[in-house]
Amino acid sequence: MNRPSEHRPAILIVRPPSQASADAATLEAQGWRAVPFSPMRIEPDHEALRHLNRQFHNADAVFWVSPSAVETAAPHIDFSDGLSIHITVGQGSRQALAKFYPYHIICPQEGNDSEAVLALPIWNTLKPGAKILIVRGRGGREWLRNALNQKGFQVEVAEVYFRRPLTPDWQILAAEQPQAAYVTSAEMVRLLFEQAPDRFAQFLRTLIYFTHHPRIADALREAGVRRIRMVRRADECVVRSDE
Repeated sequence: MNRPSEHRPAILIVRPPSQASADAATLEAQGWRAVPFSPMRIEPDHEALRHLNRQFHNADAVFWVSPSAVETAAPHIDFSDGLSIHITVGQGSRQALAKFYPYHIICPQEGNDSEAVLALPIWNTLKPGAKILIVRGRGGREWLRNALNQKGFQVEVAEVYFRRPLTPDWQILAAEQPQAAYVTSAEMVRLLFEQAPDRFAQFLRTLIYFTHHPRIADALREAGVRRIRMVRRADECVVRSDE
């Protein structure tokens, strides 16, 4: 198959559809032809969202685990008093939350995971037995919840969305002939390769994958990917001239 006439290399954005547009603009500015390619969609849990505002106002601090958590839950919360302490897992979640909460948001300067969040000094300044609300999707990782319980905090979880498989248009791979992919969760890696027909799975394994976390890199290796680049953000996705 011949490559498209557009001379810029194509990069797949392997993220939920609602999050692909901002990354697309960033990657296009870096010289890529950005191609959204999501194997998962976010489905709100409406029952959980009905109880969310009560949970929110009972909490002393709220931890947001992802941009998806923010985008799903924040429209259902009354932020008007500005009293809660807000903590996000990374800069992407912080930027998403800032659209709803125009006050100080705590976020690790380095690292994008629960371990980096636990290292923040905020946990040493909260009162003993403080109530912590974790806003996440169904079946999220329990590590931070367990660690905060061990510190004596009262931890409640609001699981506000489901992750649903979404079948990509596999013919996009043939049409665009991507050179790389940008992926931000191990769950996305798993769903991508579980759904891929054999001939497309083999092609996907040949791409250069940009990601920000070692756990995602491990998931890629388990899927048979060998060319992995660690980056902090989408604007660091650069292919060397000899590749």
